[in-house]
Amino acid sequence: MLNYVLSGLLACCLLFACGGDVNDEADVPRNRSLIMNCTPPNTCAGQIQDYDSFNPFLPGSISSTGHNFLYEPLYFYNPYGKEQNLIPWIATGHEYNDDFTEVTIHLREGVKWSDGTPWTAADLVFTIDMLKKNAPVLNASVDMELWVAEASVVEDLQAKIALKSPNPRFVFEYLTNNFGNGIPIVPKHIWEGEDAKTFANLDIQRGWPVVSGPYRLVRSEPQQRIWDLRQDWWAAEIGFRRLPRVERLIYLPYVDEDKRVQLLISNQMDTCLDLRPSNIKTILDQNPDVSTWTGREPPYGYLDWWPIALGFNNLEAPFADAEIRWAINYAIDRQQLVEVGWQGAGTYSLLPFPDFPPLRRFTDQIGDLLARYPVGTHDPAKTEEIMQRQGWSLEKGIWTKEGTPFKITIDLHPNLHDIVPVLVEQLRRAGFDAGFRMTSDYYTRMTVGDARAFLIGNSGSVRDPYFTLRLYHSRYVQPTGTAAIYFWRWQNTHFDQIIDRMAGTAPDDPQLLEHFRQAMEIWLRELPSIPILQWYHRIPHNETYWQNWPTAETPYINSAYWARTWLLVLLQLEPTE
Repeated sequence: MLNYVLSGLLACCLLFACGGDVNDEADVPRNRSLIMNCTPPNTCAGQIQDYDSFNPFLPGSISSTGHNFLYEPLYFYNPYGKEQNLIPWIATGHEYNDDFTEVTIHLREGVKWSDGTPWTAADLVFTIDMLKKNAPVLNASVDMELWVAEASVVEDLQAKIALKSPNPRFVFEYLTNNFGNGIPIVPKHIWEGEDAKTFANLDIQRGWPVVSGPYRLVRSEPQQRIWDLRQDWWAAEIGFRRLPRVERLIYLPYVDEDKRVQLLISNQMDTCLDLRPSNIKTILDQNPDVSTWTGREPPYGYLDWWPIALGFNNLEAPFADAEIRWAINYAIDRQQLVEVGWQGAGTYSLLPFPDFPPLRRFTDQIGDLLARYPVGTHDPAKTEEIMQRQGWSLEKGIWTKEGTPFKITIDLHPNLHDIVPVLVEQLRRAGFDAGFRMTSDYYTRMTVGDARAFLIGNSGSVRDPYFTLRLYHSRYVQPTGTAAIYFWRWQNTHFDQIIDRMAGTAPDDPQLLEHFRQAMEIWLRELPSIPILQWYHRIPHNETYWQNWPTAETPYINSAYWARTWLLVLLQLEPTE
């Protein structure tokens, strides 16, 4: 049945792409269109869930269908670049005062919104103020309330942000797009007077959403979201960047991996979400025009900022006990997860950080802590020792206390379905009543804490460890049943104090390493989540219609279209013919 539905969706989209829609839209041939599918949780049951909304600030809204790249940032950051990593965009520069409590931002002349209104410092200041007023409800609102004392317009192309305490990372952390980081800056003249907690920000007839990027929305339905190229993009008008060669972007609803494989083999899709090693190898074997970041060789992708962790709702028993978390850790054989789950195409992780070179100057200095807290040790005997000390006993092979078995049900991101059966079997052999579930509401379950155990990436750091460690600060903890921006729900006052000191310490300050060691001493001892694997984005690049995708040899940016750097890929793609 799904094959028929999928074929119908593609036929509808391609008909529209060739000018078959009744709305008299421009004719755009297939070889000038780029076709992708949406990421969960944006789609469910074959339909795009946020088709009638374009509000990037609502909790749980991580839409990869426009706001991630069409609200352009002050800067982009490329962790793979061999030379320039920080790429000025709407900003031309910025400077902090001596104690990092104030930053002045200089904006590029000639930037415009899609309705022709100039992009000015007033838009930046308005967005920050709007988030502060709506804390803690909106995405990034907690952070703006935490850090910003006052944002002010100095002149049209200059803003000043006074901070409540020193933060040498403020611009990089919040106003620079890299991976999933970067606050969307929205147009004041559209959002002013609206309730940001309910504003849909979508009316195609009125030209909404008003964005700064080079595309306009022409259709948004449960079955598709379509953007067309704007000839009046500010960057092309002022000679800052040329127009993209991609004339139409077509987003289809999320489909499972086997359907993505079919679509890539048959050239009905140009790129898609992550694929497991076996599936991407199938595509490479059957379609010679498909490649990856590493060509046609393992690991078929690039190292991402999303190392995989087994997380818990640390407010709820039995996972609230650090000893229990360590007992679970000793039951995990990471090497087996790589060899069986990923067919050897990957690496495991002992820390919650991606193995990027800029981070190694920190992580290489805590070998002694990893020896004291042996996260990587697979030792079921230690699991047994801890469980017995905690009052659990084995009954029919399952740890039980007062007649209740120790149950671990793992909610998981769909991309992790290949490793979770191996992980569950390891936990079962260690005496846990383990299982997993893949449900359409997995993200919501983690957000509100209904997921007591979950498998998901541990995003954050790219160039220094603060960005990951701050995700475990207790300021983000919400009671079970209340939506939280970050899911760990772990609290440690001493850890919070160290992270607060890290926040005010510049990345190149030697003192940061000492703060890092102190924080990691607590983190490893308490193990609020269990690091498992480094994550690789194994993304197919179909060159049937489009070429010049980023690769390990030409790493101008990563190729994930749900990332906030996707615009840089669109600017580099060239028609194959």
